[in-house]
Amino acid sequence: MAKRKKLITVIIVMVSVVLLTVYWAYHHEILSGNYDKLTVSGMDGTTIQVIKDPDEIAKVISDINESPRTLKYNDGLTYDYLPVGILTFENETEKMQIGFILQTGNTITKYWEIHTEFPFGQ
Repeated sequence: MAKRKKLITVIIVMVSVVLLTVYWAYHHEILSGNYDKLTVSGMDGTTIQVIKDPDEIAKVISDINESPRTLKYNDGLTYDYLPVGILTFENETEKMQIGFILQTGNTITKYWEIHTEFPFGQ
């Protein structure tokens, strides 16, 4: 009887840990911080748009952090067939770059495709 209770306790703890980890992974912030400038550019180096309005930059960051995401491990070849752009967030001390698919506007990171549907480049 004691072995059965220990086994059930271990199973409940393991399931709880897995569920909490999955919940955290789908809800953690991709970007945080205050940025002064957002440059939207294509992979060929052409600048599509430069945004300097702090409210608009905050909205883009919020969309990235709060939009639904799909787990897709990017091994470097996953999105080679699509036209991809780069979102470059900058302030005085930091520069952060995130890729996005020009056709759909979805943001991509190493592990996630975030369904942001940005209209950049369309």
